[in-house]
Amino acid sequence: MQKKTVIIILFLFACTAIQAQGNNDSTTHFEKLFFYQLLDVQHKKTTTINTGNKPLLLCIFLSPECPLCQNYTKPLNELQQKFNQQISMYGIVPGTAYTIKDMAAFQNKYHTTFPILIDAEQKFTQYLQATVTPQVILLDKEGTLIYKGAIDDWVQAQGKKKAQPTQYYLQDAIQQSLQPEVVKRKKTTAFGCKINDH
Repeated sequence: MQKKTVIIILFLFACTAIQAQGNNDSTTHFEKLFFYQLLDVQHKKTTTINTGNKPLLLCIFLSPECPLCQNYTKPLNELQQKFNQQISMYGIVPGTAYTIKDMAAFQNKYHTTFPILIDAEQKFTQYLQATVTPQVILLDKEGTLIYKGAIDDWVQAQGKKKAQPTQYYLQDAIQQSLQPEVVKRKKTTAFGCKINDH
């Protein structure tokens, strides 16, 4: 009887572990994101994410050589200018493949109006479960997830684009959360360049 009880306990523990692992993929609150040390490209020093008094935080995962990231700099700059009073906006570059000099050149070429931070160890990237560039993650100032995924519907699948986007997922999520309204679309699939382990 005792042996049977032990087996049942072990089985329940295993099920709990599997469920916890599954739930990790659908995390909706990231309260620890404000403690990660990231390298500020402009000021050449480590810093942390800071929302100030703004209600929203936007993390944009970027790679300077990714064509989609290059193409999206203009609409992202426009969003930053439009919602500057409501959003703290950061470009996040995962890994060590690109130096401060590389990213400064990217900023100058594409005139990015938001700070760019390098996540050399990818701990911040892994914490937010970002997988491709470009990918956006919109949160409130406490770290609760509002929207995650693509910027708009311009890219339909890997290597397949529309002439023009017709659905502006990120902008809609921002506007709805500021109303405040229920954000109708909380997650979409982001297509782009896979984030590597270096």
